Amino acid sequence: MKTSQENSQFIYIDLRGVSRAHNKHPGDWLHSAFASMPTQHRELYTIAKISIQRKYNKLISQERGTWNSRRYLALRSYQVSSTGCELLEEDKDSRTLKPNSDYIYFDLKQKVVPSASSLSYPSVCRNGCCLANPCLNGGTCTEKCEHPKTKFVCNCPTNATGKRCEQFFWPKSCLDFYKAHNAPAKPPRGVYTIFKNDNITEVKRYCDFTPPNKAWTLIESYAAKHRVEFEAKSFLDDYPVNQETPGQHEKYRLARAAMQMIKATAVSYRVTCKFLSRENVTDRDYLEGRLSTWDIIDEASTSRSSCCKTVTYVNIEGHSCSNCTLALFQKKGDWHFHAHPNVGYDLIPPTYKDTSKQIFGKYNPGQYHSFLGYDSPDSTTEYWLGQEMP
Repeated sequence: MKTSQENSQFIYIDLRGVSRAHNKHPGDWLHSAFASMPTQHRELYTIAKISIQRKYNKLISQERGTWNSRRYLALRSYQVSSTGCELLEEDKDSRTLKPNSDYIYFDLKQKVVPSASSLSYPSVCRNGCCLANPCLNGGTCTEKCEHPKTKFVCNCPTNATGKRCEQFFWPKSCLDFYKAHNAPAKPPRGVYTIFKNDNITEVKRYCDFTPPNKAWTLIESYAAKHRVEFEAKSFLDDYPVNQETPGQHEKYRLARAAMQMIKATAVSYRVTCKFLSRENVTDRDYLEGRLSTWDIIDEASTSRSSCCKTVTYVNIEGHSCSNCTLALFQKKGDWHFHAHPNVGYDLIPPTYKDTSKQIFGKYNPGQYHSFLGYDSPDSTTEYWLGQEMP
């Protein structure tokens, strides 16, 4: 705007009470609110006149196509040109206003006028601004009476931002929750709602986060007591189980098509044990690798000549190595993803050297042992695909 001025005599009018400046009900007219404006601005009275009906202690505002109370209960400023005046819901402090030589900008300096209304008691604020449900996209409205320029605030869901939650956030993957409004440096692990490309279809996914730039999506989890059901299902097999309830780690697996959609933007895979009961899942019995080294969704590994896989990090019962090799297998319709440490390569823990124990997904029948994914019937093994921000 060309200039910026203040009208210090402007008085906020309590629409639930009676203005002390005029012996008339202010819900009928806003004339008293503009009484002390410069004479040339009195035209605002005609422009800003708002008819408000009171019925059962509720404000009923005129809707679209006319001035309505929902919009103008929160006036912050006004601007004047040679042809008219405009009331503004924003001011220079709440929004960056672009210069316009056709207008002169005036900031309204307001104060609450004490009255018999609830505006005098902020702890029980009821100013009527939430009656018209101004918050969008699932936001909840809270009326405010502490300051005349703030009549309500919208508490937005995670996937919406803006004063009225008008800017909707359409997360397409777990990684997108780093970009959510007011997202913490490490979003909490748990079930999240994401959208398919049509921005309509919602799906539930279990997400975990490794700051500062990595997010993991759970593709399968099962307890040791369900070993027989899962041990022959490689990731090349389509075997969805409870995919609508990703928080159920005892028995869960995505359809193969869903895995492939996640893989399209993923760069890593990992295997964890007892995820829900452990805060740090990398300190023991953990495996992580790059999909560029082995694509666990679309590549089999069926022989000793093809099983040597380079992994980013692996820990087996406290024995670990980084950027090393491990024998990893899977075969469509026959073997689930698993490791066979006694085959050789870089990591062979002492307790595995002379045994045929299989871990990380295919376990030997019989007695449970000390590997965390198979030390009790309820022990779980989880499989994830990981995405990274640049």
